[in-house]
Amino acid sequence: MNKDTPAKAILSSVKNAMRILRLFKKGQEELSVTEIARLIDLPKSTTHRLISELVYEGFLSKNPKTNHYRLGLSLLTLGGVVFSHRDLYLEAQPIVDNLVDELGETAHICLLEDNDVVYLFRKECDQPERLLTYMGRKNPIHCTSEGLAIMAFQKQKVINSFLKKTFYSYTEFTLTDPKELREEMSKIRKKGYAITPNHFYKDFVGIAAPIYDHTENVVASVSIISSMSRITEDKYPLFIDKIKAAGSQISEMLGYFK
Repeated sequence: MNKDTPAKAILSSVKNAMRILRLFKKGQEELSVTEIARLIDLPKSTTHRLISELVYEGFLSKNPKTNHYRLGLSLLTLGGVVFSHRDLYLEAQPIVDNLVDELGETAHICLLEDNDVVYLFRKECDQPERLLTYMGRKNPIHCTSEGLAIMAFQKQKVINSFLKKTFYSYTEFTLTDPKELREEMSKIRKKGYAITPNHFYKDFVGIAAPIYDHTENVVASVSIISSMSRITEDKYPLFIDKIKAAGSQISEMLGYFK
């Protein structure tokens, strides 16, 4: 065997993987394995292997409702909005719009990507705070309500793996001890929401609620972040109720019912 053969095989696989990713565009956001194999003119078995690798790396994701594939969050975090979670976006948008109108603060829909929380989209209020929460941005999980509201509901093996990390302290209120974080996530599961006053940004508070999909798994969170001068402690109950209600509404849209 020519010593260059393995390298050529790898290069061929990379090129074919890129060809698959280029198939997805507006009006063609989801494709089946059969459709992808036909469009790139490769055997179905080879196509399935490439798709499996792309899913594993987060560049594709499988829509459980259709069993078709779509662009994944790894592309979102490289910059630019993709249609990988178009269903979630379309279902959540009017509910998030209403939440912003009711509470007068900027709201977000977030998902987990590896050890970070990613902002799928953001709806600004009339007077938005200057926060680094633009679409596609990654922030830490351990000090954000939107991250903890998702992580707290993951399987224990996922939580255990997450808690093995070394956590950075952004303020004197940031939880960095794994035991304290585990206790905090236990409280979040019981209460159904996460709140992080001063944990990431000094003088800012985040409040978030989980979003479930039809498989009864928490796949995202809805959150509001603002200065503590605007969201004072006496307003916490109102904000918590409204955000939890928004999370429940989006969850029901995605097929989750208690």
